[in-house]
Amino acid sequence: LEMAEVLERGAMREEEGRGLLPHFNASPLMIMCLVVVAGAIDGTFRGVHQLPTILGEDLTAHAHPPSDWQSSHSELYQTQAYAMQDTSMLLQQMDGGKCSESWNCVPGLVCVGGTCNLCDSDAECMVRNSKNRCLNNTEGEHECMHKPLFDPFDSSDVAISIITFFTIVLAAPAGVGGGGILVPMYLAIGHFSPHYGIPLSKATIFGGAITNNYFNLQRRHPVANRPMIDYTTCMLLEPVLLLGTILGVFFNAVSPGWAITLLLVFTLCLTTYRTGLKAFETYQKEEKAEAEDETTRLLPAGNQTTKAKHFTFNEDHELPPELRAIVKAESGHNLYAVGILCVSWVVIAGFSLLKGGEGGEGIFPCGSVGYWCLVLAPAPIIASLVWYVGNKASAAYERKVELGYDFADGDLLWTKRNTRVFPLYCITAGFAAGALGIAAGTILGPVLLELGLLPIVATTSSGFMVIFTASSTTFQFLVMGQLQVDYAMFFCMVGLFGGAIGNTSVNWLVKKYKKTWFVVAILTFVLFLSVFLMGYAGYVRWAVAESHGKNMGMRALCPSLLNPHVHAMR
Repeated sequence: LEMAEVLERGAMREEEGRGLLPHFNASPLMIMCLVVVAGAIDGTFRGVHQLPTILGEDLTAHAHPPSDWQSSHSELYQTQAYAMQDTSMLLQQMDGGKCSESWNCVPGLVCVGGTCNLCDSDAECMVRNSKNRCLNNTEGEHECMHKPLFDPFDSSDVAISIITFFTIVLAAPAGVGGGGILVPMYLAIGHFSPHYGIPLSKATIFGGAITNNYFNLQRRHPVANRPMIDYTTCMLLEPVLLLGTILGVFFNAVSPGWAITLLLVFTLCLTTYRTGLKAFETYQKEEKAEAEDETTRLLPAGNQTTKAKHFTFNEDHELPPELRAIVKAESGHNLYAVGILCVSWVVIAGFSLLKGGEGGEGIFPCGSVGYWCLVLAPAPIIASLVWYVGNKASAAYERKVELGYDFADGDLLWTKRNTRVFPLYCITAGFAAGALGIAAGTILGPVLLELGLLPIVATTSSGFMVIFTASSTTFQFLVMGQLQVDYAMFFCMVGLFGGAIGNTSVNWLVKKYKKTWFVVAILTFVLFLSVFLMGYAGYVRWAVAESHGKNMGMRALCPSLLNPHVHAMR
């Protein structure tokens, strides 16, 4: 009899466990520190081994601008160079190479007497960029570099500080980084080269993401008694999003610049349009709900009805034990979900190390069968991981239905079909982000809205995914020496302050007016500015390339195969 009771209790526990995903609660501060530390470790690892970023971007291939760089729009011309690799970059001359002007030399060198040399004066450096100065590099040699922050803090620094602050105020609570605005602004107004301007934008976004997530991790879901961040959605969609960006980068590597620019503008226009429609739909829905509430208040006292709170706020103990266990577990932050994300990041980072990048040699030469096996190897592993988590999520959903669980407005219903189909949407979004050289968060936020998440939950969950990629790339750029530390620290602080102001302001507006449509409207506005600035920068790049007769066709995936001395040049 005792054995029968033990088996019966075990069967009951197994049945009860079906409705609950593996769930290890943790404090918001612990979650925050874990994600930032994981990002820092990942970025440091990639920087030491000169690997592509967590989003699949190769860094060293974009450190030098093309040799025919001459345009009044030269800073904007560099914007797309980061995302569009060109073998003509390999033709710039190193120290001692022949030149006719400074543009023929790699950044940091000047053309003196027909030869690329180290600089001797600020005037030599200012020929190429008015903000450049002749400074000592880490090896003690004179090199043309962007001026220090306070030497002097001029009008352009004031301008980019103000624009940066308001960009982060808008972008952080909208769940996107704002790089589509920051990068062109740093290059065009701040006169940074892409080698330093793009890392600077990552440091700024990192600052905004810290304070944005610090507040978001403490906020609660607007309808149910649970955190604002949808951890189940994050652990099902983020791994395939990263996988998609890595695959998309290969499309970027071989596609001509004009094709990427056209696809970039088309994708961002479509995303902006769909997000704008979502903002209008949300506005209409919330206005209708407000009108209905007003009508209810005007009814006689006996006819008034009040909208009941979601059952997860019910503190009495009349709920079935299994349902009460589910509600209790979901009310906290899920460390298990963060662990799943870390596993996917480790898998992708490990194969990146084996594959190598533009700055690091892999175990197989680029373009070989072994190389492509390493490129594709993370796909079945990540797919198996997401399949496993999806099975757990769908089993939990089915058990909740059996128990009569009342799903809140905007909850994603993780049926078998949705656990298979929704990740496919995200891998497509990741592929587009990697192929077009834009941040994954720029597309992820609108995708989450399309899937049906509440706007405030969608932007919060998207912002949570941004912090890891921002911390990873920031530390990677720091290790590789591509961050100008004084500017990076300053704009990281601007990002911290802007993220705090933006998040606090949006939360206050949501509470005061009980509306969330303007959160989607802010996201639409940020996307619109990104379309304009990135599109214009791409057009300038195309126009200059066309005027100089550059190759406008497909490009080689492995530039080193065209020039076996490329790695020696570096």
